[in-house]
Amino acid sequence: MIKLLKKLPNNSTIALLALALGMSISAAPAVASHHFESKLAQQHPQFDLTDMFVFDSERRGYTAFMMDVNPTTKSEAAFGKSGVYSFHIARDKSLSGGGITITAHLENDEMVFGLIDGANQAIGTKGKVFGRVTVGKTAKFKNGIKVWSGAARDPFVGNSAGIIGFLTTLIGKGELELSQFDNGVDLFKDFNSSIILVEVPNKMLPKHIHVYASSAMYNVDQWVQVNRLANPLITHMFLANNKMEVSEHIHHRPDSDASRKYAISGMVLRAVALDRKLPNPVQYADMVADKLLPDMIPYKVGSRAEYRFSKINGRKPHDDAMDAVLSLLVGRKVTDHANTFDRHPNKFPYVVPIK
Repeated sequence: MIKLLKKLPNNSTIALLALALGMSISAAPAVASHHFESKLAQQHPQFDLTDMFVFDSERRGYTAFMMDVNPTTKSEAAFGKSGVYSFHIARDKSLSGGGITITAHLENDEMVFGLIDGANQAIGTKGKVFGRVTVGKTAKFKNGIKVWSGAARDPFVGNSAGIIGFLTTLIGKGELELSQFDNGVDLFKDFNSSIILVEVPNKMLPKHIHVYASSAMYNVDQWVQVNRLANPLITHMFLANNKMEVSEHIHHRPDSDASRKYAISGMVLRAVALDRKLPNPVQYADMVADKLLPDMIPYKVGSRAEYRFSKINGRKPHDDAMDAVLSLLVGRKVTDHANTFDRHPNKFPYVVPIK
């Protein structure tokens, strides 16, 4: 979740962001987390997904789905035209049991929302329109779905400098140095995102769901998937920014994820073997790969959402996701020491909009 700003305040910030993007200061952005992972995302940041959440609404009987878009967002929402953003809500991890997809696409200054039967339909499918509303406004439609879109403070909290140092020593030196997180700096506290939020009546949803988000755009003469995500930091931490694996991950759907289990298991095995705290590192590494792939977030509809090391059941905006995935990687509860959870209201729209 690294932001690339058009105007950066000083050379130290430039250097930090360059490192976070896995590039030299003079180079184009490479692959990092869910930011700028492909040439399409670099060229069209309006379709670059950076985060996704699924959680119990403040209103009883509703579930909220939220995605963060465009890491170059400033004071106004910056969504893309000629594209579509989708919440894929499946009945099971195989995607074979059906489900629904809720889509959003921009027309002039309005966000148009659609509904599709099925959770894994063709790239670019928008579905049947059920409502539209000006970006920045709230609306509730006849089917009971309530929506909001706009610019807001980025809800992600994470120690980017720490993770860069940690991964550098883990991969490059074969050393596990959790002290890399001691500075506790949250790089994202001053950044913004473009947000799409939908609240769905639980009666429209299966009892147990598995959710992922995707973005697509019409490019030249065909629809292409720009990004897709669910669990945070999969590409950056668990796939270690391996260009081939990341490209395969973001340009395909979860039904192809089994081919990447070896990569995630291997990365976890490296960490826990160096940590020397677990009795059976291989068994644990395979368990983590099975938990995170296919890359969808499970959620029991109507229950309390929580994304933690010990339990993944949906994800709230204020869940400490970096702590959770770092702990999963290492095999025990650890922290990145970044804790600026001051931009996470419990009321709709669950973010702090930019006035």
